[in-house]
Amino acid sequence: MDVAPLLRRIQEGDEQAFEQLIERYSGKALRTAYLMTGQKETAEDAVQEAFIQCYLKLHSLRDPADFEAWFYRILTRTCWRLSAKEKKTVSLDFLLENGQEHMVEEGYTEDDLKNWETRQLLKRALSKLSIPLRTTVVLHYYNDLPIKEIARVLGEREGTIKSRLHAARRQLFDELKRIAPEFFAVSNSDEGRETNEATEEGPSRLEQAGLSQET
Repeated sequence: MDVAPLLRRIQEGDEQAFEQLIERYSGKALRTAYLMTGQKETAEDAVQEAFIQCYLKLHSLRDPADFEAWFYRILTRTCWRLSAKEKKTVSLDFLLENGQEHMVEEGYTEDDLKNWETRQLLKRALSKLSIPLRTTVVLHYYNDLPIKEIARVLGEREGTIKSRLHAARRQLFDELKRIAPEFFAVSNSDEGRETNEATEEGPSRLEQAGLSQET
């Protein structure tokens, strides 16, 4: 849906239109902030502050087509700043562990639990990346922003973004091998061949988890 009419109404002082904008983007913004910060309360604070800045600075947005890149730039910088304060909130690992217990209690199937565990392993590995690498991964793989758009959001060259994505995929692969070696396990009696196949399986496993080659 074209966001331009909504932005125009907001710029004209329509508060209801701004509420509609929040409703449209808040879910995605909260997920993005949570993946960037790894902290529930920090993510909520970042999203709230980002929308406030959005409201106050919307008059400076010249082209409505640039809204998402403009908004993500605000959100990203807010996440970085709040993360630097190292707020003591509920950790990502704590939420992942308790989330699994909740799923068992609610009677989810084994397949549901396996899929959930795979996503959470990836999130846990993601939390080990530096903030610049994590942010680049979140914007590209979780928000479907192309490299050119991410470069605009972060004020970096496209080559830098490509390098970050490459480094992030390698670090995620290494971290997943460390915390969940079974994620890359292959059944083969030949030990030497198994090692090679496990190494080759790395990229495909990341692709199955949603981290395909950058575009």
